[in-house]
Amino acid sequence: MVTVRIALRNIARQKKRSILLAGAIAFGMLVITVLNSFTAGMVENVRVNFSHALGGHIFISGKQLNDDGEVINQIHDEQQLSDLLLTYSDEIEGVTKRTQTIGTFIFGSKQGMQLIYGVDFQEETKLLDSLTVISGDLTKLDQENAIVIPAPLGQRLGIEAGEIILVKMETISGQQNVGEFIVAALIEDQASFGISAAYADKGYLNYLLGLMSDGYQLVNVFLKDVDRLDQVAEKFSHVLIGEPKGLEEQSAIFGIQFEAVEELAQPWEGVKYSILTLNDIMEPVEAVVTVIDAISLGIFLVLLLIIMVGITNTFRMVLIERVKEIGTMRAFGMQQNTVKAIFLLEALFLGLFGGLAGLVGASLVMVVLSFVSFSQVTGLQFFLNNGYLTFQVSVGTVCLTFAILAVMSLLAAYLPARAAARLSPIKALGSYH
Repeated sequence: MVTVRIALRNIARQKKRSILLAGAIAFGMLVITVLNSFTAGMVENVRVNFSHALGGHIFISGKQLNDDGEVINQIHDEQQLSDLLLTYSDEIEGVTKRTQTIGTFIFGSKQGMQLIYGVDFQEETKLLDSLTVISGDLTKLDQENAIVIPAPLGQRLGIEAGEIILVKMETISGQQNVGEFIVAALIEDQASFGISAAYADKGYLNYLLGLMSDGYQLVNVFLKDVDRLDQVAEKFSHVLIGEPKGLEEQSAIFGIQFEAVEELAQPWEGVKYSILTLNDIMEPVEAVVTVIDAISLGIFLVLLLIIMVGITNTFRMVLIERVKEIGTMRAFGMQQNTVKAIFLLEALFLGLFGGLAGLVGASLVMVVLSFVSFSQVTGLQFFLNNGYLTFQVSVGTVCLTFAILAVMSLLAAYLPARAAARLSPIKALGSYH
């Protein structure tokens, strides 16, 4: 305790020097905390917006054979799936059912292809909340043939909200059909994340695809606890798909399946399911975030290295200034390890005080930024929560940062501390005669 009091006293009596060192450390702590919290919040916002845009956390699609042996993308009268959803109803927050197709949009002499989701707009309010409107109005979706399209598609075709567009698509039986849609709104596209879709009324799209009005091709499940996503999806897969077969090769991207030719050539009964999870889709995004975190950690370490040089030089100056003081303490019987401990504790306290100040500063910065609306900034909406930044502070990350601060502060002061401990009391006192 005496050693701790001496170390704290030494820090207090050199206020200007201590404030400068602690301030530099605080700046590094502020930068790393804000960046890490921002990326963590960004991932969560992207995850939530992904789930709303795609309609769930677990995505179940199915194929069936019709009477002619042709493959039809639909899930029809499937008791097994209904029983499964009922079994896990305690873990399920909600279920959405969608239809999908690739349509050729025709406006005048221009054409463009686009994925279309058939949704129930009245039920999928979370979807509407996640869409960023560039032009038009999402409240005008009560018309049966209303459609929401990505802005890039609208720009390529030269179409604006309120205009009529033709869409050519293939029915589930392989025939060509054309529907007439009214463009209710143009929305911000998220093609960079792999999400580029138009949204239309499911009943009308089903009519054009040759499905029953209440038919569906995708069953998307929202979970109450997203942390249980992989475990629940594994159970779903075991029930609906069973054990994987050696020749079976399936991949799914946002509900569109590409299966091995050998598998399609073999007839089957009932529904052949494919399951995709939000975690599968989020892997590329999380990989980018990992790179950002690594860069921010690199910046933090560079800052700390610069600060370490400052700490080392400062404590060398302190050693010169305290030669007589150290000699007096050694003459009264203070051991070398105690002298070394005083210097190391000073560096440690500077690092911890600076880190704490940086954490407080980062908290203030994040609170201020969280009240600033970025809803008008295009290109950022998928990273935001209703137009606002979200910061998630990880206790583990903060503790790790403090540990790095402590270790590097001790390393920076080690050589001056060792030199102080080895200082001869006679020479130290004699240097002032």
